[in-house]
Amino acid sequence: MFRTLTLAAFLLHPVHANAAPPTDAANEGEELARWAESRDERMGWWRDARFGMFVHWGLYSPAGGFWDGKKYEQHYAEWIQNWASVPCAEYARQMKPLFQPDVGFAEAWAELAKEAGMRYAVMTSKHHDGFTLFNSKEPYSQANDVAGGTNISPAGRDVAREFAGAMRARGLQAGFYYSLLDWQHPDAYEMALPAYPKDGHARDHQRYKAYMRGHVRELLSNYGPLSTIWFDYSDQSRQGDAWGAAQLLFDMREVQPSILVNNRLFFGLENKNGDYGTPEKYVPPTGLPGMDWEVNHTLNESYGYSAHDMHWKDVPTVVRLLADIVSKGGNLLLNIGPDAKGRVPEQAAATLRGVGAWMKVHGEAIYGTTASPFQRLAWGRATRKGNTLYLFVFDWPSDGMLHVPITNAATRATLLGASQELTMARFVDLDELVITLPKSTVGETLPVVRLELSDAPKVAEFAVRPDTDGVIRLKPHDAELQNEGNGKRNGEGLRIEQVGAIENVQYNIGYWLDRVDFPSWKVRIPSTTTANSGKDAVRYEAYITMACADESAGSAYSLVLDGVKVDGVTRGTGGWQKYQDVFLGPVTWTPGAHSVAVKAITKPGEAVMNIREIRLVPVAK
Repeated sequence: MFRTLTLAAFLLHPVHANAAPPTDAANEGEELARWAESRDERMGWWRDARFGMFVHWGLYSPAGGFWDGKKYEQHYAEWIQNWASVPCAEYARQMKPLFQPDVGFAEAWAELAKEAGMRYAVMTSKHHDGFTLFNSKEPYSQANDVAGGTNISPAGRDVAREFAGAMRARGLQAGFYYSLLDWQHPDAYEMALPAYPKDGHARDHQRYKAYMRGHVRELLSNYGPLSTIWFDYSDQSRQGDAWGAAQLLFDMREVQPSILVNNRLFFGLENKNGDYGTPEKYVPPTGLPGMDWEVNHTLNESYGYSAHDMHWKDVPTVVRLLADIVSKGGNLLLNIGPDAKGRVPEQAAATLRGVGAWMKVHGEAIYGTTASPFQRLAWGRATRKGNTLYLFVFDWPSDGMLHVPITNAATRATLLGASQELTMARFVDLDELVITLPKSTVGETLPVVRLELSDAPKVAEFAVRPDTDGVIRLKPHDAELQNEGNGKRNGEGLRIEQVGAIENVQYNIGYWLDRVDFPSWKVRIPSTTTANSGKDAVRYEAYITMACADESAGSAYSLVLDGVKVDGVTRGTGGWQKYQDVFLGPVTWTPGAHSVAVKAITKPGEAVMNIREIRLVPVAK
């Protein structure tokens, strides 16, 4: 069983003086394999915790998204030095005197995190600007010709130590973010950004890697037991050995064998190196099967403090975000951006307190749960704990009937926070359980039904069902990608594509190079929805959201619904990621099981088209 590394245990695990650290990239594979061997043991607390606090705080905090009186609208106020093209020396001269944290700031953060229901916290120890919130003994950090030194804690204090101590004192795990980029160190990897010094000298990257390694060893050795080192970031040209990954992994494993490490020593937010993936500001539609992952997200648009960013998320938005992520097997690391004094904006604090109030009642549906056994639910999300399902009702059914596609027996259903049992009925013909919801819960932040089963959930075969507004939405991840010749596509053509890596991530069915490939969907229309009276037919209008480069337009295709064809011809939309809604025609269906496919008849251009969604919209009688 996993046990949190105590301070006493930490002190008994110093760096082994006779250990021979790796010296080159040839050891990367070996180090990653060693991390994988102990992953399940080390990840135990993290998989139970599900909810953590991210803190972006540094010399950018006093600026608050402004420089010399000018407001910079760009998201990510922690990049103000770059947005405003400020030389490092001038940035340090103006900001260092203004970074004056209140005494007790860390205790206030820890109390807020605990009240919000968070179980761990990660703070920036060094962001891209290169300034350190921990008191580093590295010579460049103590004194340099660029900014005087990188350490920014007020005299006699170490704000990183204050953070870690306050979190642990209140039962939260503490970890540190560390940027692999550095906008001031003379030997750091140069990027095409104004913040990087451009003096034309040859950079000694081995020296910079040694500098980073010294920083990480200080964090590991001087700040007690840490939950994680959260590295940021890599690209295709700078990853792995560019950062001395083998050496960093070796040091972490040797000094703190229970620590976790994210995957950003390597390229790709969803790469499987390290202990967990790090999608940023987006939730993978089906999670990341086969790996642990954590979405880092913000309460407004910026990570660092911004005095002008008022796009605050409210309590229902954060609660739904958390439920969505946990239902897919992930964690939420939710960011706060304190100001120069370490004070959390009241709008952010109020939201976190509201989330905490919800967690006090509904936390059992979050902590220690595993991913939903359902591929997708039209009305919400689900998590699982043994033979119990927790059903998050995002969209309240207009008829109060919650359709759950399971085939085994249920013993009890209740709303969390209420003791009254809910009525259940089974519709055998549709392999589902129907729970009658009380009208009194409409309007709550996010109601959760606890559904207790007689044994492990037995999920009915997946089929897309109408959303609570009656619309049937056929999405890329719900499709089966097939081939006319062998029933399955050959893997070299039709696929689900991801566009974007941060924030506005979108998905589509694309790479449709072979005419005989096609996507298909199974659909089930329940017999008890408001749109269906008994066995009455339902009329729909069919729309496809598609994109096609102008030079590839003209493919003939059919939307095939239970063998009935609705024909169309692809139009040029101006590019493969420029989408238009196209009306295809009317469809009439009765409740029951149905099939939908899109098949190409001709392909005169490079590819048939990209598909983002197909919608079947009920026509009002």
